[in-house]
Amino acid sequence: MTTAAVAAAARRTANIAVIGSGWWSQGWHLPHLHRNKDVKLAAIVDSSTHPKSPLNPSLEPLSALSALYQAPTFLSTNDLLESELGPTLDGVLVATPHATHYEIGELLLKEAKRRKEESPSDHRPMNVLMEKPMTTNVHEAKGMLDLVQSYQDDGGKGCFLINHSANYREQCKVARQLIVSGAIGGIRHVTCFMASPLSFIFDDPANTGWNEPSDSSMLGNGFSWGQCSHLLAWIFHVCPNLLPHHVFCVMNESKITGADVSHSASVICSDVCGTNDVILSMSGTSMLPGNVHSDPAVGKILRIQIFGTEGSILYGGNDDQDPSSGQLELRRVANNGNVELPCGPGFYFESLSQEGTGPESLQSFIDACLGKQNYYVGADAAVGLRTVQILEAM
Repeated sequence: MTTAAVAAAARRTANIAVIGSGWWSQGWHLPHLHRNKDVKLAAIVDSSTHPKSPLNPSLEPLSALSALYQAPTFLSTNDLLESELGPTLDGVLVATPHATHYEIGELLLKEAKRRKEESPSDHRPMNVLMEKPMTTNVHEAKGMLDLVQSYQDDGGKGCFLINHSANYREQCKVARQLIVSGAIGGIRHVTCFMASPLSFIFDDPANTGWNEPSDSSMLGNGFSWGQCSHLLAWIFHVCPNLLPHHVFCVMNESKITGADVSHSASVICSDVCGTNDVILSMSGTSMLPGNVHSDPAVGKILRIQIFGTEGSILYGGNDDQDPSSGQLELRRVANNGNVELPCGPGFYFESLSQEGTGPESLQSFIDACLGKQNYYVGADAAVGLRTVQILEAM
């Protein structure tokens, strides 16, 4: 075992920086990391000394966050990496506006590769947890995947994960294992649907980050980029051999903001292990009445159905607000289509709780930062690319 491996195995806390201190970081990421005894919140980075969001008008300035979490603050990723803290970081969580993901991810991956080249057999890995979507256009998504593969193909041990929390839950893991093991044969058809109670976001002109293209290279914005990225990432993780190549889509837009608020898409995928194309039918809307962040919260409604030559997998329910609303079902030709429950009852998709130490996706990232070898990769850069390919084409 190398010196670096011994040091990682002995490490009791992970030094993690958070880049982006907006609504989601202040409501979820920062308190989750702060409560975790295995984490030292090493730094907070934001280009603004006082972040603003119409979703939370009471966001704290960097100075208050620094005092609350006893962490230094920086105004840029470069400032962080060039500081004395830079070489001590085990991981960085990126929760910035979507259009900035590639630029920041590139800096972090180049830092990871620099460490590896400087000390090939004895370096501290740089681990990255990127918020979704991975990027806002296909060119940058392919560039991100190339950077990750170059680093890891050269022996880099750091992880690159995307924070699609549903992908790291037990039901998703079991569904993937069933598909990979051939339990339902070759996949021929996938259908999925998502309804979210988020009109308060997509119909509000103040929410420009959700409703307008983040930069000149981004094609549209709205419900698809903001929500259906979760649905697509789940499917491409569970069905890793599907590669999208054609997309046909129609959308409805908000009359107030112009953001897409509902859509219906047909995606033609090739199966790298088969000879037949696979049809993916996806629809969704943000027009479900209610508010997912109200008290009581109104959960998102999801339906995912995967049909193969030897069976099917059905998964649906009322997101994490009502676990009793659904379950993961396996129906096999060999069992006459009888319902089997490989996970038992319960529907668990996204993990949105603000309490505790965070979702399974965050725990996997922390495990990687601690040097553990068995962390779960629920969404990698390949899943990120396939998701962005479809969203841009829609």
